[in-house]
Amino acid sequence: MQHALADRGEAQMHSRRTFCLATLACLLPLPGAAQQAELARISAYLNGITTLTGRFRQTNPDNTVSEGRFYISRPGLLRFEYEVPQKVVVIADGVWVAVIDPASNQPANRYPLSETPLDILLRDRVDLTREGAIREVARMGDRIRVTARDPDAPENGTLSMIFTQAPIELREWIVIDGAGERTRVELSDIRRGVALERALFSIEAAELVERGPER
Repeated sequence: MQHALADRGEAQMHSRRTFCLATLACLLPLPGAAQQAELARISAYLNGITTLTGRFRQTNPDNTVSEGRFYISRPGLLRFEYEVPQKVVVIADGVWVAVIDPASNQPANRYPLSETPLDILLRDRVDLTREGAIREVARMGDRIRVTARDPDAPENGTLSMIFTQAPIELREWIVIDGAGERTRVELSDIRRGVALERALFSIEAAELVERGPER
């Protein structure tokens, strides 16, 4: 996440290439009518989410892996807590996305939420059926992948969301930012409808906690 927003041996690379080729071979684009029905179903699922919590595993553009916990409160709110060694916190407060690094003496890097691909997931009303928003809908075995791009701001990059089908559940997303950097986030131990305090998504409060009042 922080790599997407700011910026292991030969056997592993071979395995990764093999997996990617196999995955591409299994992608089955959906025809028009089936696509619209699936998009309407996924939109209804996303709009029905109040909160999600769980763990994440993130594969960064340089193929390093980060892990931690995530908290989502729709609309607009997100918090990713990265484990050691990063200890970085990423927060979306409904307006801004901030990357807070306790090891840095600099203020948090902030980006307008509306200028990131995650805005598609966090916005108040998700409508994946609207013209121009969707680039691809494909079936991957027992999963569905939806790749979206805001037609009003294509420079913000793309967001691919991957869902299980029965029951429908968001399991991962892939962000390709405006610079072409690819970040994959896989979700696990997902819990839905957990009460979350609004303060959890305060950038200012997180800066105080992570860095202390004085540096």
